[in-house]
Amino acid sequence: MSLVSVLSGRSRFGRRADPPQDGPSTRGTARWNLAMVLTPALIVLILGWHRRWISDDGLIFTRTVRQILAGNGPVFNVGERAESSTSTLWQWILVLASWITQSDVGRLAVYLGLLCTTAGYVLALQATRRLHERTARVPLLVPFGVIALLALPPVWDFATSGLETGLTTLWIAGCWWLLVRLPHDPRARIAYALAFVAGLGPTVRPDLAIATLGFLIALAVIRRPRPLRALALFGTAFTLPLLYEIFRMGYYGVMLPLPAVTKEASASDWSRGWDYVRDLTGPYHLWLPFVVLAACLLVQAVLRVRRDPARARARLDPRTIDRAGWARITVFAVPVACGLLMLLYVIRVGGDFMHARMLLPGLFTLLLPILVVPASRLAVPAATVLIGWAVVCAVAFRVPYEGIGPRGIADERAFYIGALKVANPVTAYSYVANYPRFPAAAQAARADHKHVIVYPWYDGFYVTALDPKLPAPVATVWTNLGMNGANTPLDGVSVDILGLAYPLAAHVELTTRGRPGHEKEIDIAWVFAQYTSPDAVLPPGIDPIRVKAARYALTCGNTNTGKIKELQDSVQEPMTWSRFKKNFTGAWDRTSFRFPNDPVTAAKQICGVDVLQKDILPTDNPNR
Repeated sequence: MSLVSVLSGRSRFGRRADPPQDGPSTRGTARWNLAMVLTPALIVLILGWHRRWISDDGLIFTRTVRQILAGNGPVFNVGERAESSTSTLWQWILVLASWITQSDVGRLAVYLGLLCTTAGYVLALQATRRLHERTARVPLLVPFGVIALLALPPVWDFATSGLETGLTTLWIAGCWWLLVRLPHDPRARIAYALAFVAGLGPTVRPDLAIATLGFLIALAVIRRPRPLRALALFGTAFTLPLLYEIFRMGYYGVMLPLPAVTKEASASDWSRGWDYVRDLTGPYHLWLPFVVLAACLLVQAVLRVRRDPARARARLDPRTIDRAGWARITVFAVPVACGLLMLLYVIRVGGDFMHARMLLPGLFTLLLPILVVPASRLAVPAATVLIGWAVVCAVAFRVPYEGIGPRGIADERAFYIGALKVANPVTAYSYVANYPRFPAAAQAARADHKHVIVYPWYDGFYVTALDPKLPAPVATVWTNLGMNGANTPLDGVSVDILGLAYPLAAHVELTTRGRPGHEKEIDIAWVFAQYTSPDAVLPPGIDPIRVKAARYALTCGNTNTGKIKELQDSVQEPMTWSRFKKNFTGAWDRTSFRFPNDPVTAAKQICGVDVLQKDILPTDNPNR
């Protein structure tokens, strides 16, 4: 028995039961169903506003946006082309909104994110309402799957955060709304609208390509376009993403945003991925609502089979299902399949370091067909049980750790709220002024020093002269890239030792799995080799031999075929048509290129030279 049969009131596939006549009862039902759409969205809006904040990763977007508005292009640091923003579309939405409103980018990212989240819930719930009102004998609806979402504190946290999660919710909801309309609206513009919106998925987040493919398959199954129409729909879906991918390959020299490179998005770590799932399901006892949801659907299916076994067998026979029946099955099945695949991908890559964040889009997609369901003798008691669990979950259930948990997963908002002592940090100032030790780092970077790199070391900070060839007035090193980028001048260099915005660090070999997104901390010798003056006296604790080895590996391409130098040239040479072509043609190999983090090993592997041999490295100054 299909989900369509369970949730619909069809006398047979392809024919709808007679709808109720217009009257006071019907108008009351319509008002109730509208309340089922608006009330959950209002709850998300209120809870999201109460928990509004911008994450440190959200601040990463703001620096790139400010660079674009300043005329420096889509870069994190001037003079080095790095795509630090995972969501291309979110980045450019913030650029447009900032240019129009002239508002603080961080605050704008928070409020736009909340607006997108709320609009996404309204759109998704309205689509599900429309789906069941078209198919149910009794169209009175009750909240169902949406209850499981509203109860989760991570949903409230990531309604804002400055990240693209709100845009992701709105994009998924928009695709769902168009998909529900597709079987009943023969106009071509609905098909083209779905193709265009679905095609934007990889620009919202690269991993949303899974959902993009699913929605486009649904479009093909429902409309069954002829070859020329199919080609036109294909062009509508993929022209913009393909044009941007060509730009990415030519401008940045790689095929993925830099965070995807540094996090090894194509690698797998199933064990850590399951730990990430348990970090969400365990604290909130999330198994309970899913058992209730599954049991309700299963029992209703069994009752339908017992009531009319012959009709049930006919519904399961593909030969008796007409085109309209296949369309309805597709509408119900595609979001479920996409949601499961999205969750499976997150598990495969090992999850994320932010509690629940990467699982929320998959859960939202999975539950789309049953966000609300027709009221029945089974659905109403089940919804009551879900509401009871939701109240307890929202009030009492929390993760069993403060800040960062034992698996390296962080309750990100709680961590920063505790560190900053600010209830709703929505601007960069909250971080720059309040994060432990960072005010001192900010003061050191703004002190009366010219052309230096500021590097934190234990309880203090070291200041070392920059390479004379670098035009930047200052370079700063700090683990939290967002706040460091907010504090560093736009013409300065914010060095990201974790590789989200630093191409050299992103291409370091991953040798051991650790905390997600924090596994590639580049050896500090590379930073001093790239940015400091060859004559600079190094701070205590910085090995001069490793710095010299790194400097050798960075430049050996002048006489050999050093891939590290080629990587550096791809992001640092002036952008010309010739450079664009070189970047484009080498993007595939460059994306997969990795080198050892140990500078001595890297020099031997890349340059073919053992730098520890006599007379290879300069020996005039032991500190150089």
